[in-house]
Amino acid sequence: MLVFTNVQSVVTLICVLFLSGIVMGNLAFRAGLGVKRWILLGLLIGPVAYPLFNTHKHYAWRRSVGKSSGSLRF
Repeated sequence: MLVFTNVQSVVTLICVLFLSGIVMGNLAFRAGLGVKRWILLGLLIGPVAYPLFNTHKHYAWRRSVGKSSGSLRF
Protein backbone atom coordinates (compact mmCIF):
# COMPACT_ATOMS: atom_id res chain seq x y z
CA MET A 1 0.00 0.00 0.00
CA LEU A 2 1.26 3.48 -0.87
CA VAL A 3 1.55 5.88 2.02
CA PHE A 4 2.89 9.37 1.41
CA THR A 5 4.56 11.46 4.05
CA ASN A 6 4.20 15.22 4.04
CA VAL A 7 7.54 15.73 2.33
CA GLN A 8 6.77 13.20 -0.40
CA SER A 9 3.38 14.81 -1.01
CA VAL A 10 4.90 18.26 -1.41
CA VAL A 11 7.64 16.97 -3.73
CA THR A 12 5.06 15.12 -5.82
CA LEU A 13 2.89 18.24 -6.07
CA ILE A 14 5.85 20.39 -7.12
CA CYS A 15 6.86 17.83 -9.77
CA VAL A 16 3.31 17.69 -11.16
CA LEU A 17 3.08 21.49 -11.33
CA PHE A 18 6.50 21.79 -12.98
CA LEU A 19 5.68 19.09 -15.53
CA SER A 20 2.33 20.72 -16.21
CA GLY A 21 4.06 24.05 -16.88
CA ILE A 22 6.42 22.43 -19.38
CA VAL A 23 3.61 20.60 -21.18
CA MET A 24 1.40 23.69 -21.32
CA GLY A 25 4.28 25.74 -22.72
CA ASN A 26 4.92 23.14 -25.41
CA LEU A 27 1.24 22.98 -26.35
CA ALA A 28 1.00 26.78 -26.49
CA PHE A 29 4.07 26.98 -28.71
CA ARG A 30 2.63 24.40 -31.10
CA ALA A 31 -0.73 26.21 -31.18
CA GLY A 32 0.84 29.64 -31.74
CA LEU A 33 -0.39 31.11 -28.45
CA GLY A 34 1.47 33.07 -25.78
CA VAL A 35 3.98 30.64 -24.30
CA LYS A 36 4.91 32.53 -21.11
CA ARG A 37 1.27 32.98 -20.14
CA TRP A 38 0.49 29.27 -20.42
CA ILE A 39 3.69 28.18 -18.69
CA LEU A 40 2.82 30.40 -15.74
CA LEU A 41 -0.75 29.13 -15.68
CA GLY A 42 0.49 25.54 -15.78
CA LEU A 43 2.87 26.21 -12.90
CA LEU A 44 0.16 27.85 -10.80
CA ILE A 45 -2.86 25.60 -11.27
CA GLY A 46 -1.41 22.50 -12.86
CA PRO A 47 -3.43 20.12 -15.01
CA VAL A 48 -6.60 22.15 -14.39
CA ALA A 49 -5.27 24.61 -17.00
CA TYR A 50 -5.64 22.08 -19.81
CA PRO A 51 -9.41 22.56 -20.37
CA LEU A 52 -8.87 26.32 -20.24
CA PHE A 53 -6.15 25.98 -22.86
CA ASN A 54 -8.37 23.96 -25.18
CA THR A 55 -11.14 26.54 -24.91
CA HIS A 56 -8.75 29.42 -25.54
CA LYS A 57 -7.22 27.63 -28.52
CA HIS A 58 -10.66 27.02 -30.00
CA TYR A 59 -11.68 30.67 -29.55
CA ALA A 60 -8.41 31.87 -31.11
CA TRP A 61 -8.96 29.57 -34.06
CA ARG A 62 -12.55 30.79 -34.52
CA ARG A 63 -11.36 34.42 -34.35
CA SER A 64 -8.75 33.81 -37.03
CA VAL A 65 -11.02 32.03 -39.54
CA GLY A 66 -14.19 34.00 -38.90
CA LYS A 67 -17.67 32.96 -37.87
CA SER A 68 -19.18 32.20 -41.26
CA SER A 69 -16.41 30.05 -42.71
CA GLY A 70 -16.57 26.29 -42.64
CA SER A 71 -13.68 23.89 -42.66
CA LEU A 72 -12.99 20.19 -42.56
CA ARG A 73 -10.49 18.91 -40.05
CA PHE A 74 -9.18 15.38 -40.22
